[in-house]
Amino acid sequence: MPVITLTSDYGLTDHYLGALKGALLYEDEEAKLVDIVHTIEPGNYFEAAFILRNCYQNFPKNTVHLVAFNELAGSGRLLAAEMDNRYFLMADNGLLPMVNPDLKLTNVVAIDMRQEKTLFPARDVLARAACHLTRGGKLSLLGREAGEIQTKQIMKPTISPNQSQIIGAVVYIDNFGNLISNISKKKFMEIGRERDFEIMLPRNKRIKKLVDSYADVRSGDLVAFFNSQDLLEVAISDARGKDFNGANTLLGVSVQNPITITFE
Repeated sequence: MPVITLTSDYGLTDHYLGALKGALLYEDEEAKLVDIVHTIEPGNYFEAAFILRNCYQNFPKNTVHLVAFNELAGSGRLLAAEMDNRYFLMADNGLLPMVNPDLKLTNVVAIDMRQEKTLFPARDVLARAACHLTRGGKLSLLGREAGEIQTKQIMKPTISPNQSQIIGAVVYIDNFGNLISNISKKKFMEIGRERDFEIMLPRNKRIKKLVDSYADVRSGDLVAFFNSQDLLEVAISDARGKDFNGANTLLGVSVQNPITITFE
């Protein structure tokens, strides 16, 4: 039986998550449910996309990723899509193309399960669609080809005309307050060409070297490195968390704020 993952903005103190899991188990008592995260900030598409992008491929093929995020936003349609040999179920609100912007979506249907309008689409529609897929049902039986779907702008780093700068942005802040940017190691190496550099940050903070790990610095130091996703990350060594002394708090940085690298 394939896995069904659950990602939402429900939080952990309300009834919504319990109701969704109950609906899934009502459809299939043997359903394999795996929680990804349920504390996505409401309306934060960058956070939702980053989390999904960096974990969905670790699940087996044919996994069904049920995403209950901003369920009532967008066109009002519910989508079922196949991407990278996995299935995705979510609202047509612009998130789907952000999960893996390098892939062209070619197999997307608008779900039609003869369901009256609902204010809880994950429970009332997506749960049934997920179990249909885990039982081996065809994606095409869930509805008709969706055609054009909602999209949202994806932040990409820009390069100055003389290739002396990479202007990126913070796309995610993790639980430690670490700032994860959209600047890849590949792009850094391609533009930098082993030149000296300076990472310019708010509050007149500058970083002129990269480290391999926190073991290379003292507790409380501001550091930069390429993380396990090969993205430039700025952090405070031994930070207690984003609400205490993380890099986001020290620098006053939020998602979408710029990170600029200048090469000599």
